[in-house]
Amino acid sequence: MRHDTLTPATAGARGHVGAGPADAAEPPPRPPAIRELLSRGYSAVHRRKGFIQRSVWEASPLAAWGDSRYEARRSLHAGQLPRLSRAHRGVLGDLRETGVAVRTLDLPPAVLDSALSFIARLRSQQTDAPCAKTTSHELAWDPDLFVWGLSEELLDLAECHIGLPPRYLGVEVKREIVNPAEGHGHAAVRRWHLDHEDRRILKVIVYLSDVDSESAPLEYIDLPTSEAILRRRGRPRSYRAARLDEAVRAEVPVADRRQVTGPRMTAIYVDTGRVLHRVRPPTGSERYSVTFAYSSRSPHLTYSQLTLPSAALRKLRNRLSPRQWQALCCNRIGVVDGD
Repeated sequence: MRHDTLTPATAGARGHVGAGPADAAEPPPRPPAIRELLSRGYSAVHRRKGFIQRSVWEASPLAAWGDSRYEARRSLHAGQLPRLSRAHRGVLGDLRETGVAVRTLDLPPAVLDSALSFIARLRSQQTDAPCAKTTSHELAWDPDLFVWGLSEELLDLAECHIGLPPRYLGVEVKREIVNPAEGHGHAAVRRWHLDHEDRRILKVIVYLSDVDSESAPLEYIDLPTSEAILRRRGRPRSYRAARLDEAVRAEVPVADRRQVTGPRMTAIYVDTGRVLHRVRPPTGSERYSVTFAYSSRSPHLTYSQLTLPSAALRKLRNRLSPRQWQALCCNRIGVVDGD
């Protein structure tokens, strides 16, 4: 698999895991365990509610009408798509062919420092959970990482892949832990599945540690094979509730289940709404990563923990271009200019 290097103009030297911004203030302590559990529980309920709502919609007679409207909007917008850099044209080509593009990414120093400071906090947690993630309030402590996801080049790529003006869903820093996932909501992530935020999704997953087959690599089924499996499940949009994990295990030879391993700063561009994928359970070591997520501006589902609290978003207003501000869809999450 080809690994090109994508280097933003502001990229420079890299940091090391565990290093934080040299001049940053100490972040606030993590919330008490009970409050964090309640927050995670609310997120799980919200996810389930969104999944049920989408499943009901896609099983209704209006689903085909909704799909045709969506494609009509994409056709109307086709003449307004931005021009991509040569590197991102290659990424887009891979996304169209296989649903996944793998590259090496150089993050700007301040952005990498921000990511690694979050990793240091996640590493310090003592937990029996299978995964630890940043919270919305933690992201607000050092917003450089969040803001980088709004870079014009990434918005251009998201717009060309989705075919519509993009919504920036936010960012998530994760620590995949060598703990069993059964009995946790995270078990679904380690089974073969599709994401259901929107019809087309772009996620950019950047490994922040070296990843081999024993440290929770992303595994996926290429787009043509994924689509063939889904077609066999029935109507094109009614497969979401099917037992996709069992289908993959029964129908896809192990040799055709692709695995992305690589050194730190390996970047995976993937449409997780159309490509069957999972996080392989870690057995040897932990995996650290950051994920930037994009959809159209009318997604089925969003996750509040991926974006910043309203007050923090308002503070960013003067740093952002009109297009970047619009990509946050702040009017839909209660943040309005002048608030």
